[in-house]
Amino acid sequence: MKLINSILGKLFSITLTSKIFNLLKSIYLYIRDYNIVSDMFYGEGFKKIIKTYLHIDIKKDWIGRLYGVVNPNIDIDGNFNINNVIMELDGELTNNNQYVSNWIYKQLRLVQELFNFDNFYTYISLDIKHVGPAIGDNYLLIFDIASRKNIGKYFKQAFIQTLIYGIIAMIVLIFIF
Repeated sequence: MKLINSILGKLFSITLTSKIFNLLKSIYLYIRDYNIVSDMFYGEGFKKIIKTYLHIDIKKDWIGRLYGVVNPNIDIDGNFNINNVIMELDGELTNNNQYVSNWIYKQLRLVQELFNFDNFYTYISLDIKHVGPAIGDNYLLIFDIASRKNIGKYFKQAFIQTLIYGIIAMIVLIFIF
């Protein structure tokens, strides 16, 4: 019986119905998560605290993500602080990625405690990307509602499968008529 359920489950997971169901479920979860965190995430208090602890001005893009460029070696006044510089050696001779990542997450832990938001990383995702020169310590931080990524993934799957079915239907119609 387990084998039959497993086979039926796999067959159902490749159907267009399952793709559309996953898309609708991800949209529902996004709306739920948005309602939980929108006041905190898009409020002025969040931007001020991020500016205080990460020394960046956060901006909002057209889909609602918040982003900014951080350099942990620059203090709140915009001055380079040599005391904050930690160098790690690798094949390129310098690599501060792990240091910067740890510093950012340590600062965000303080933000999480200030907002009394226990499930911060359940609802908010953070992408850290190195930008600028290879030897520079500028990092792009992109804050987003975590469930938004699933909408894109499931929309793409449903769209591709619908497109494939459409192409097959067109080919069948061309050969029939």
